[in-house]
Amino acid sequence: MITSKDLAALVIRRVIFHDIPQKFRGSAAEVTTSEIESEIDSTRRGHLKARLIRVLGSKSSYGIAFSHDSASPVPDQVRSYTATAPEAREFVMMSQKLAAYLFEQHTAAVSAGLLCVLDIVVDGAPGVILVKLEREEGARLELTDHEGKRTFDMSVLDNLVLTDGTRLFKTAMFLRTGKGADDFDSAACDAQLGGASSEDMAKFWLRFVGCKFTIEPKIATQRFFEATLKFINDIVPDPIQKNDIYEHLQSQLKAPKNMLSPKSFAENYLPKDFQKSFREHLQVWGVPLTSFSKDLSDIQSRLRRREFHTEHGITVVVPEQSSDVVEITSQRIVVNDSLRKVDRR
Repeated sequence: MITSKDLAALVIRRVIFHDIPQKFRGSAAEVTTSEIESEIDSTRRGHLKARLIRVLGSKSSYGIAFSHDSASPVPDQVRSYTATAPEAREFVMMSQKLAAYLFEQHTAAVSAGLLCVLDIVVDGAPGVILVKLEREEGARLELTDHEGKRTFDMSVLDNLVLTDGTRLFKTAMFLRTGKGADDFDSAACDAQLGGASSEDMAKFWLRFVGCKFTIEPKIATQRFFEATLKFINDIVPDPIQKNDIYEHLQSQLKAPKNMLSPKSFAENYLPKDFQKSFREHLQVWGVPLTSFSKDLSDIQSRLRRREFHTEHGITVVVPEQSSDVVEITSQRIVVNDSLRKVDRR
């Protein structure tokens, strides 16, 4: 897992850009590749690092791992590139292969953009970062001739990466942690995730990088649900707060958004006094604090509830899976269950 400590120690060694056009049926569009890396001064290098830290350390970041059944060349390219001490020529060739594959995977629904590939190091450990930047139609991209080889000049960084209004739409970081093929800490972020309409875009990015979520979505969702219920029952003493947090839990799980961020849930719906202990509690349960894709398939029945309303304004709320403990007659409602405690409101 990529940590804030990793991001703070990140050093950018090389940067290169390739222009990926929109792909239409019958179109003769081609990738415009750089033939050498872009020159970057220390000031811009610092600004770029700050943008990457902001993105990869955000609530929208999620853990990923190489998928063994993927057809993407990204995992093998990253593995081989970080296994040695590659020279500039190998960096360029690796990045060009990734740009060609990204364009190959494009459809008309995918906007034109730039692929930015970065060679990085963190405390001596080599790594690669991939960034997909969308660009507006007609945006100026200046190619510069440097000793007979073309490259995108510094204006790309200034106009498309370092401006406050530009988001790094899709980002993935791979940091080698050992000599094995899967010895990597990896994370990704997609600024377009959120609504149901963004699901295909998220799948597209994961398919391109040849990765899957570190924890299966249905497992992460179930762990988050179980861990939060346990926290509410055992740690939160006030019954009103218990109910409020439970209602927010139900609401967030049933919301149409595809992604769930436990870190955001804590900040938005838990009293400040409980936020730190809640995050620690989730880590003990093996729940990621960063975003993950929601999958309710294993807890769907537990989210459904039945409400019984009486003539005197009394409401009895029962989980649907336990509705058989309630007996309904014309004159009374009987709950056949043991009383655990009584709360006053």
